[in-house]
Amino acid sequence: MPPITEQLFQLLQGVDCPGNYYTTGIIETFPPLIEVEGVGRVALPLLPAQVEPLVAAAERAPYGRGQETLVDTQVRRTWQIDAVRISLGGKHWQATLNSIVSRAAQGLGVDDGVVAELYKLLVYDTGSFFISHRDTEKAPGMFATLVIVLPSAYSGGELVVRHQQEEVKLDLRCTDPSEMAFAAFYADCQHEILPITEGCRLTLIYNLVRTNKKLPLPTPPDYRQEQHKVAVLLRQWAEQLADEQPKPYDDDDTYTEAPLPDKLLYLLEHAYTPAELSFAALKNGDAAIAEVLVAAAGQADCDIYLALASIEESGTAEYGGYDRYRRDYDLEPGEVEDSTETLGHWRRLDGSEPPLPQMPFAEYECCPPDAFADIEPDEVQFEEATGNAGASFERTYHCGALVIWPHSRYLAVVNQVGLCGAVPILQEFCQTLPAAGRLDTNTIIWQDAHRLAGYILRDWIPGTLGEHSRYNDANLTAFLECLYCLQDSGHSRQFWLEFASLGVYHRAYCASLVQIARLLPWPDVVDGLTRAISTSAEHHALEACAALLLNFSQAYPDQAGDLSPAANILLQALPGDIARFAHLPPWQYARITVNESLVADLLTGFSAIETVLAEKLLDYLLAWPELYKMDGLLIPAALNLTATAATAGLPAIVRLRDEVIAYLQARVAEDLTPPADWRRPSQLNCVCADCIGLSLFLDDPSEAKWRFKAAENRRQHIADTVKSNHCDVNLQTGKDGRPYTLICTKNQASYQRRVTQRQQDLETLQTLSVPL
Repeated sequence: MPPITEQLFQLLQGVDCPGNYYTTGIIETFPPLIEVEGVGRVALPLLPAQVEPLVAAAERAPYGRGQETLVDTQVRRTWQIDAVRISLGGKHWQATLNSIVSRAAQGLGVDDGVVAELYKLLVYDTGSFFISHRDTEKAPGMFATLVIVLPSAYSGGELVVRHQQEEVKLDLRCTDPSEMAFAAFYADCQHEILPITEGCRLTLIYNLVRTNKKLPLPTPPDYRQEQHKVAVLLRQWAEQLADEQPKPYDDDDTYTEAPLPDKLLYLLEHAYTPAELSFAALKNGDAAIAEVLVAAAGQADCDIYLALASIEESGTAEYGGYDRYRRDYDLEPGEVEDSTETLGHWRRLDGSEPPLPQMPFAEYECCPPDAFADIEPDEVQFEEATGNAGASFERTYHCGALVIWPHSRYLAVVNQVGLCGAVPILQEFCQTLPAAGRLDTNTIIWQDAHRLAGYILRDWIPGTLGEHSRYNDANLTAFLECLYCLQDSGHSRQFWLEFASLGVYHRAYCASLVQIARLLPWPDVVDGLTRAISTSAEHHALEACAALLLNFSQAYPDQAGDLSPAANILLQALPGDIARFAHLPPWQYARITVNESLVADLLTGFSAIETVLAEKLLDYLLAWPELYKMDGLLIPAALNLTATAATAGLPAIVRLRDEVIAYLQARVAEDLTPPADWRRPSQLNCVCADCIGLSLFLDDPSEAKWRFKAAENRRQHIADTVKSNHCDVNLQTGKDGRPYTLICTKNQASYQRRVTQRQQDLETLQTLSVPL
C-alpha cells in the first residue's frame, strides 16, 4: 500500500483549481487621455517623436534584490515615470479600467472587492528588457500585478510568466488603435519582458489590491465526497499512530521502510510571504485544497495549521560554462553537504499565531514525498574557491504548507523540536501538578506529562548522553528533575538503562542522577553506576566519574561500600602507568588530563567507599610524580581537603598531608645562598653552535654580559632558548649597525624564584601544621 502522503496527494488531485495564476485579454475602447509632467499630453497611438521626450522625463527603472533597490541595465533596461506625475482621463477611461479589473479578478479566481492602484508608467524603447523576477508587495492587500499596454507600434517585448512547472508567453501587441491588451498575474509569479527589437512599448502598471482583507477568496466547487475520503484516511492514520511500534532501522541507522509520519505537509502552489500567510489569503487551487483539508481534519479530530516550510542547503560548487560578460566561468551547485528543514510562521484558521515553536520536518512527511523536487530555490549564493577551500554554495527554499496532525499526537509533534522545545513544555506540566505526596497518576495532566517524557526519552536522551556529548546540557538536568517530580519510576528505570549503557561525561549531571536514583531499587542503581563508570572511564571521562562516585558515596553513606567495584574500575583507568595504555597511540594518551578537582574527588569519594581503597589510590598518585605533581596538584588538594572538617581527618587525607609536609620541609632545608659570581645554570635543550656559545657564557663566572651579533632568525633562536630553559638572562636588542645585536645580561631570577618559593613553602607548612 502506498504511504499516506502519496494517498492523500492522489485524493486531492481531483480538486479543481478556481481561476489561474495569470489572465489576459483585449478590450475595445477609446484610449485614455494621458498627460505626463514635463512632457504634456501623450498622443495615442504613441508617436515616434514623443519617445525621446518621455525618456528624457523618465528615470532608469530599478529592481529589488532582497532588501536592496538597485539599478543595473544588465538586469533591467527600461524607463519609469511615477504615478504622481501621470494624469489619466477621458470620458470612457474609468469604465474601461473597471471592466479590465473585473475581468482580471475573475480570471485570477478572485471575487468582488478588488481595486487597481496606478503604480508606474513604463517606457520600453528599443533594446529594453527585464530579466526573470518576482514583484514585491508594493501596497497592503496587493496580491497581483496588472499590465495595460497602451496603443503603440513595437515588436518583441513579449511577457513571459512562469509558475511551478508552467510557462506562458503573452504577446500584448494590438494592431488596431481602438484595442488595448492587458495581462494580470499573481505577484509571486516569475515573469520577464523579452527585449524590444523595434519601436517603443508604453505600459501602465497597476497594483491589484483587495479592499477588504477579511473577504475570503473564491469558494471552490462542492467537494464533499473528497472531504469524506480524506477524513477516512486521516482517521486511519491516527489509529495507526496510536498503535505505533518502534521504527525499524538498518545497521547504518537509516530507515528500512518509510516510517509513519507524526504530521503531514501539503505544499502550496503559490508563494506567500509571512505577512500574507493566512487561510483567508490563499489563492486559487491553494484555497480549494485548504477547504477540503480543513473540513476533513475537523471530521477526523486532527489539527490543521498554515506554516512556512524552509530549506537551507549548502555544499560544494562546480565551475560550469564560460560567461562572456563576466569573462569567467559560471558556478553551479554541486553536491549538497548540509541541509536544514524547518517549519515556522504558524497560522491558525482564524489568522492568529499559535504558540508553536519552529520545528523540523522530513521528506517522508511531505505530500507527495518528492514535493520539493520541482521547486525552484528563492536564493542561491556562491563563494569562489580560495587557497584553503573550494568553491561552495548556499541556497534557500521557502514554500507555504498546510500542516496536519492528529489532536492526540500534539505532544509527539512538539517533541520533534528536540530537548530545547519539549523540556519546557514538560516543565509546565510539572508546575501544575500537586506535591509529590498527593500525585494522582490517573489525571490527564500526569498522563500527558508521562507520555511526553516517554517521547523525549525515546528520541533525545540517547543522543544527549554518550561520549560525544561532553558539554553541560541544562535540558537534560531539567528532564531528570521532571521525572523525579512526576515520581515516574518506569521512565526513570528506562533512563537508568540508557545511562548505564552510554555513561556520563559531565559532572554537572551528578546531583540529578543521585535524585533520580531514589526512585529505583539500590541493586539496580549500583549495577547501572558500575556499568556507566566502566564505559565513561574507557573514554577517559575521569572527572565526571570521580564526581559521580563522590556524590553517591555521600548520598548513600551506609551503602557506599557497594560502590567498591566501580571505584576499582576507575582506579585502573587513571593515567600514570603507561603500561595501562599500551593500546593507545601516544598523542591520544597525552590528551588524558588530570587536575586538582579530580584528585580531591577521588580521595574523598574513595575514602567514603573503602579506606584501604583510598590508601591504594594515594600510593598510585605518589608513584607517578611527573603526572601527579606535588606543586600543581597534591599540595593544592591537601590544602583544600585539610581545611574542611568533613575530610581533614580521613586517613588518606592525613597521610597526604604528611607526605606534603615532608616534601616541603626537604625543600625548605635546601641552601638559599645568593650566587657568589656570574656562573648560572648552563644546561640547555639545544646543542647548535649558537646555543653552545650561550652555554659557555652562562658557565663563565666572570662574564655578566654577552653580545650576540647575528641575523634575525639566529637572534630569535637564542631568545627562544633563553625563555624555554628559564635562563637567568635579560634580553635586549642593540640596533647600532647591521645585523642587530642581541644583548644578554645575567640576572638572579633563579635565586629570586627560590626565595619566593621558600616563603610560599613556609606559609603552606604553617597552614598544614595546625593540629587536626
